[in-house]
Amino acid sequence: MNEGLPDRSAFQEWLRRVPGFEAARVGVIAPVEGGASNLTCRVGVEGAAMAAVVLRVQRERGIFEPYDVVREGEVLRRLARSTVPVPAVVGSEPDPAVLGAPFIVLSWVDAPHMGVAGPEADFGAFTEMVARIHGLDWAALGMDFLGVPASPREAALGEVAAVAARMAPFGCDREPLLARAAATLAATAPGDGRLALCQGDINVFNYLFRQGKVAAVVDWEQARISDPRSDVGHLVALSHLKGAPFGPAAEQGFVRAYGAVSGRGMGGMEWFRAFWLFQLGVIYFGWKAFNGTDPWYAWEHLDQLLEASLAELA
Repeated sequence: MNEGLPDRSAFQEWLRRVPGFEAARVGVIAPVEGGASNLTCRVGVEGAAMAAVVLRVQRERGIFEPYDVVREGEVLRRLARSTVPVPAVVGSEPDPAVLGAPFIVLSWVDAPHMGVAGPEADFGAFTEMVARIHGLDWAALGMDFLGVPASPREAALGEVAAVAARMAPFGCDREPLLARAAATLAATAPGDGRLALCQGDINVFNYLFRQGKVAAVVDWEQARISDPRSDVGHLVALSHLKGAPFGPAAEQGFVRAYGAVSGRGMGGMEWFRAFWLFQLGVIYFGWKAFNGTDPWYAWEHLDQLLEASLAELA
């Protein structure tokens, strides 16, 4: 690595072994803003099949650890056969000897994400795409390599355990509220629901728009087979941290919109909202540990929201 960025010469040598890139000349490697996990860069390329590619280099530590970019690349390869638009996989490299860590290379999609797309974006199209992901036949797409929980409840318990496992490394295992949240969520994990392919991070930054339509869905590092209400709960928790009033989970805007589009009942959302507020609480400490600064939300606000959510599960 050179000042945190991949070595240009080493990457060019690797890229020239990919069909269509034999004469490629690698130009500027620039970090893509907005990501908080694996290092993601736009790489300019001349003399090749594409004018630019995306290089995602696996981090050793981070807020969603452990990371596996090669796994993410496999998800994208399978999704290429679906109706969900995703970047094409140019190649993947599991050997850390090339750039210092495993990496994948994807096509560059020249479209803004929903957060900055302005009139190019459409909330209805975003909601429809999330529901479309959850409606995919994940078994037919070969997504069972992600691991298939025995039941939706086992999926929920697995998600709680994965987040709880980060607490000690992030230095928050003795934070009383988070410890209580982990125990409460494990004790009240829902027994209903269904299993679906979940993106794992339906943040608007991961939905690229062009002329009111979703041009691509990016960032699949947290993809898993789980209860789709977990994805929905993520956006609900984020909306509260951004100022949406705390009220009945079933009445939240995205919950209602998603239910209408998917045609499915959205009961039990209280648990999934609480789960994501718990995860964002753990992420708060991880962010501070890895960046030396607070994230964009305040602990005091998160504390209040998580307390209110846990009270609903009592």
